[in-house]
Amino acid sequence: MNRLIAIGAASYAGLGIASFLKPDLVPAVIGSTAPNADSRTEIRAVYGGLPLAFAASLVASPASGTAIGLATAGMAAGRAASSAFEGPPSPKMTGFIVLETVVAGALLLGARRHRAG
Repeated sequence: MNRLIAIGAASYAGLGIASFLKPDLVPAVIGSTAPNADSRTEIRAVYGGLPLAFAASLVASPASGTAIGLATAGMAAGRAASSAFEGPPSPKMTGFIVLETVVAGALLLGARRHRAG
């Protein structure tokens, strides 16, 4: 596994672990809450389980960086496209767009290097 894939796997593992153990952190980042067990369960599933599965996939098969990189790019694109409905993104959302774009690029490049190497 090359460094770019390892960084992506570690990033997703960190997000997954933090979200699974402390689901209230996820909505707090955008000034919201998770007021009941169902909302915290949903956060654990989507922000905990899915990123942990992404990380495991990257470790088990570094070539999966292509698919996971595209999924990550899709998150960034979804945030950016939301501006058509919500107006310009806040500085916080702009930061997430940039972060997801960088991670997506790293995973796509890492997967390409893995195939070539």
